[in-house]
Amino acid sequence: MSLEQIKRSVPISKPPVWLRLPVIVALLFTAPVGTLAQTPARVGLLVQEMGRGQSQAIKGLTEELKRLGYRERKNLFFETRNAKGNRAALQPAANELLGKNVHLIFTTGTSATRAAMAATKNIPIVFVYPGNPIGAGLIKSEDERAKNLTGVAAYADQTTENRLTLLKEIVPELQTILIFYDINNSFARDSFTRAERAAKGNGLQVTGYGVKSADELKTTVASLRPENGTAIFQVADELVEAEADFIFATARQKKLATMFNEESWVIAGALAAYGPNYFAMGGQAGRLADRIFKGEKPELLPIERSAKFDLTLNYRTARFIGVNLPAALLKDANKVIR
Repeated sequence: MSLEQIKRSVPISKPPVWLRLPVIVALLFTAPVGTLAQTPARVGLLVQEMGRGQSQAIKGLTEELKRLGYRERKNLFFETRNAKGNRAALQPAANELLGKNVHLIFTTGTSATRAAMAATKNIPIVFVYPGNPIGAGLIKSEDERAKNLTGVAAYADQTTENRLTLLKEIVPELQTILIFYDINNSFARDSFTRAERAAKGNGLQVTGYGVKSADELKTTVASLRPENGTAIFQVADELVEAEADFIFATARQKKLATMFNEESWVIAGALAAYGPNYFAMGGQAGRLADRIFKGEKPELLPIERSAKFDLTLNYRTARFIGVNLPAALLKDANKVIR
């Protein structure tokens, strides 16, 4: 399967016709953005930590709003709250945004979205989330959620098959994948189970390591004695991702290939990643925000699926661990770190 075929295989949901018709009618009778200057839009940006994914999502949001006619400090104002990695600071930050009389809160990730949901049941919330919002508990289903909530989700677990296909192409002798996950996290356990099922369906063996702390994770990774045909395969897990730098450094020493799910991990040292494009997700969120500013209700706007997925490769890591990246993948990759 080629990279283009893999990209086309990612499901993108479309709202049913009966949901789209009211939107079309509403847009026909909506005044152009220029008339919105009389009521400037105030957007609260709430993030747990301003990593590359978060900054790209915000950049996509702001550039899309600019394309739609909004101008900062004229008819668009931002209030940013960055918890700088401190989850406990998110709830006070969300409450502060309400004190700034924002018209909409934009969030990235699980913790920031939950904090916004706890702060308000009325102010619209538009989220960008890399995984499955149902599995994370943000919504019960795409049709059953808080009335003020909508957003863009990547449903990253649904790209597991694609990531396995790419990893097998990168490491032709691949036989076993190693998966680390937080055994106390039900979402991480479910993600591991799905990845294990997909791997076995692709003829691969799986060795799972359920860990309870960062120290246990580091000890386990450091004690690995990998054989040929072995690679580390990531499932979404905050405990594991918090120690990504240690994992990448140790994997390099042990000549282990690593497949993650976001560009930022490859920039940090992973061998490869296939996952959602945060800039594009931010743009999708910007279009949702625009529709809300024009009077549409968040509850009537379907949760959108990420429309763009990227393959990122780290050429330097590949050379260091002795992996020859296929020429076709190097040509087709969205980004190669050299």
